[in-house]
Amino acid sequence: MPRQWKCAVVGAGTVGRSHIRLIPQLPAVAKLVAACDHVPARAEAELQRNRLPSVPVYEDMAKMLKEQPEIEVVHLATPSGAHLESALMAIEAGKHIICEKPLEVTLDRVDKMINAAKAKGVKLGCIFQGRWKEDNRAVKQAAMDGRFGRISWAGAFTPWYRPDKYYEETSWHGTWKLDGGGAAMNQGIHAVDLLQWIVGPVKSVSAYGGNRSHTKIETEDAISASLEFENGAYGSIVCTTAMYPGMPTRLEIGGEHGTAVLENGLKSFSFQDRKPSDHELVEKLGPAAKPAAPFSGAQANPAAISADLHGRNISSILTSWAEGKEAETNGPEARKAIAIVLAMYESAKNGGNAVKVDYGSHG
Repeated sequence: MPRQWKCAVVGAGTVGRSHIRLIPQLPAVAKLVAACDHVPARAEAELQRNRLPSVPVYEDMAKMLKEQPEIEVVHLATPSGAHLESALMAIEAGKHIICEKPLEVTLDRVDKMINAAKAKGVKLGCIFQGRWKEDNRAVKQAAMDGRFGRISWAGAFTPWYRPDKYYEETSWHGTWKLDGGGAAMNQGIHAVDLLQWIVGPVKSVSAYGGNRSHTKIETEDAISASLEFENGAYGSIVCTTAMYPGMPTRLEIGGEHGTAVLENGLKSFSFQDRKPSDHELVEKLGPAAKPAAPFSGAQANPAAISADLHGRNISSILTSWAEGKEAETNGPEARKAIAIVLAMYESAKNGGNAVKVDYGSHG
């Protein structure tokens, strides 16, 4: 039987407001019972827009947890490098957590979060909404079915654009302490997660990166890496927020028996063992089925990220928990993309020398 979890949202920035909007749209699995932000007016305005004036808003998370004991799940949408402290507070109170990507900005902080949740017996899930796109899942299924044969090469490209205003209006963006990085950790990590989810673990990376356009930020706005996967395949990752006007994310996976390309949908899906359903999938999920203007979408505007996919991700996490299962994007799974990005940063800081990806005890 479906279970309705009582949820609270912490953080009412761009993504937090999405959670405030979405939870009431998922009545079979979720109910919004509280919101918290250090600027309460932001949460209050979003609740008013969504006709939810009776939901209480707090400035202090500890006070919210104390006064609202019915809360079962805390949705964390604070700056990335501030997730740990809020997570530990929620965990200590016995609350489950749905955390925005990335879980945290260093592996040490990620592991503290994962280990604390395990020790307390609470669940930890992360948002990587791209996994719920039908085209991405079709390629994942093809890989699981072995249709690529031995994969030869796979790449993930995030050629996005952010104006200087993006970094100026949100002071933590582009900082090492709270953003954990730039184009790779904030924007490209979605494609990095999809790449490792579909192809398998990345063994080592060799990367070059730096700041090409956004001269006032601390972190990189462009980085490129060569990869070696555990299964022997080779690959590439490219992440940037300095390519005007911003183009769609692109994933390519190719092997001895087939190749798939994802760009604004399922662009190519070609295998030696041809099936009638392959062509049907391209017709249904390809770019022609859902054309997008080049200046629209998350590649140029973070507010344009699909709320529908967020909803599917949240619903999947809560449904899994209700069934006594771990979420597909649980803590150890969400850690993998962070480990790859941090290996890229370490390599770039050391002249492109190859760096092994640290999966720790979770890999």
